[in-house]
This record gives sequence, C-alpha cells and structure tokens, in this order.
Amino acid sequence: MFCVQIVDDEPIVRLGLKKLIPWEQLGFRVVCEAQNGEEGLQQLKENKVDLIITDIEMPIMDGIEYIKRVKESKGKQVIVILTAYAEFGYAKSAIRYGVADYILKPIVEEQIIKVLEQIKEKLIVSIDRSFSREKDNKLIESVLLTDKKAFELLEDILEEEAQYDKEDISGTCFRFSYILEEIVQAVNKKYYNLNKLERLDLYLTLNQQKYMTKADLMAQFEKEVKSLFSILESYMVVYKDNVVRLACQYVVEHVDDKISLTEISDALGISKNYFCSLFKQETSENFLNYVTRTKIKRAKYLLKEKNMRIYEVCNYLGYTDTTYFTKLFKKYIGMTPNEYKKTECENYEISE
Repeated sequence: MFCVQIVDDEPIVRLGLKKLIPWEQLGFRVVCEAQNGEEGLQQLKENKVDLIITDIEMPIMDGIEYIKRVKESKGKQVIVILTAYAEFGYAKSAIRYGVADYILKPIVEEQIIKVLEQIKEKLIVSIDRSFSREKDNKLIESVLLTDKKAFELLEDILEEEAQYDKEDISGTCFRFSYILEEIVQAVNKKYYNLNKLERLDLYLTLNQQKYMTKADLMAQFEKEVKSLFSILESYMVVYKDNVVRLACQYVVEHVDDKISLTEISDALGISKNYFCSLFKQETSENFLNYVTRTKIKRAKYLLKEKNMRIYEVCNYLGYTDTTYFTKLFKKYIGMTPNEYKKTECENYEISE
C-alpha cells in the first residue's frame, strides 16, 4: 500500500476525497490530512507519505509554497495538485517544482482514479528499478558546473537505460524526470534571473508527454540535458574565472537595465581596460557583445512569452531608437522583431 496525504483547507473536500475514492482497491491508503501547508510539513515528519494531493489556495501556507518547501527538503513524494479552472494559470507555476499531475475541481471520480493509476505505476517503478542515483547525481553536478564530463555521464546513463526492457517507458521517464527536475531546481535557486531569458519550466514536462517508443524518450532527454548545459555555458554564469563569472551574473541579473562598462568595472573594483582585456582573453568574446547578445535574448523572451510590442521591448531594455534596435535584433537573430513575432507568436499582430 502506498501512503497518501491530503492537504486542503476545506473539510468537505478532504472528506469527499476519502469517501469518493476506493483507495485500498487502487493500492493506496490515506494516512494523514492537513488544512494547510504548514500542517502538512509537520505531518511529513511524523508519517511515511508516498503521494501528496494538495490544494493551491490555502491560508497560512498555500499549496505552491508547500510544494516548494517539500522539494527543498529533498522530499521524494509524488505530488498532485487540486485546482479549479479559475486557478489553473496560477497552478502552472507549480510545474517548475516537479508536480506529477493535477486534478480539476469539481472532483470527478473517474479523473482521480485515472491519475492514481498512473501515479501508482511511477511509484512501483521507483521501488523496482535497480539503478544507482550516484551516476545520476554526478551528471546533475557536472551539468551545473558546465563540466564536459557531463556528456560521458549522459552517454553512460543512456546506455544503461537501453539495457532495460523496451516497454519500460515509465521507469525510464521517472529516472530522466528526476535528473531534469534536480538540474532546473538548482538553477532556479542559484541563478533565478535566467528565467528572464529562458523558459526553464519547459524542461519539467518530460513526464507529461506521451512517447511512442523508449527511443523517442531517450532522444528527448539527451536533447534537454544538452540544452540545459548549453544555456549555462552560453551565459557563463558558472564560468571558471571569478571576474568573468561575476560580470556575467551581473548582466543576467540587470538585463533589463542600461549596463555600462563603467558600472561593471566599478562593481568589480577593477579598471575598464583591464576588465575588457581579461573578458576577451578568457571568453574570446567582446564584453559589450555579450551584453547585447543577452539583451537580444531577453527581447526574444519578451516578444514571445509576454507578447510585448516592439517599441515596448525597445524601451524596456533601455534602447531609445527603435530602428537601431530592429537592426541590432536582425544582426543577432537573422530576422526583424516583426518577422520573429510572426514566426513564434500565436497572437501575432503587426506592432512597431
């Protein structure tokens, strides 16, 4: 039997869940229930819990904060959220913390049973698989350090997974999701401002996608690990040289502001000439080029994800001349901002 915790501030919802679902027939047992996240955390110290079903909006500590705290404490519980249609946009923020699934209110028995059957499969897999987390954790660490050993470890893990049954997609997905989840959580914790430039939450949807074959899943995982490595390497926020690393972290953090050489050199306590020379020597890239490249990446994010107009993005990033900004954008991206919006944005409209 897998142990379940229900967290919801409405007694009628908790009672309904317990009475509505044939828990034991499905291989589950409700062992505790809480009115809010704070109470839920205390119960986790006192009870063995495999599955947490939690509401989003609760007093004292809401569901998002509860999920965050569970993950920060390295809890291995599978988490499912309860959410109403009106809260669904807000609930999406829970995805970046590795939520396995969601249940829409009003609660429908068939929907919950379907979710529980899928969760049970994952929980069984996590017990039955014989792989060691040691190799997984080494890969996670190597990616976070942008250490090239990450590619060897990635290859080893893919080869290891290829030896398991081809039909064992759930087990492979569970393992790969854990690795991606750990990487993204660590990046979010240490370099949260990268979310201004990249949709890091998109790397947490592996277990929500349907794969025709295990080979498809393995190919997608390899692509996503390499992509995360490339993001960290591209922005140089973990660069080996301390001055370069601090400068790059500063640019990412202040990407929406005007950034000058004087400002950076003053912040680092070194001369402009020495800093420029060092940055170029270490990275083979001009610092101002790095700043512009990062700002254009931010512009892409704002145009696509925030659906901002071109003049709004231009002003937001500190460019006073829209024509100059458009030429700069085309130089780095290969197309104008309007062409980019037309290609990438669903709600496209011409906007200068």
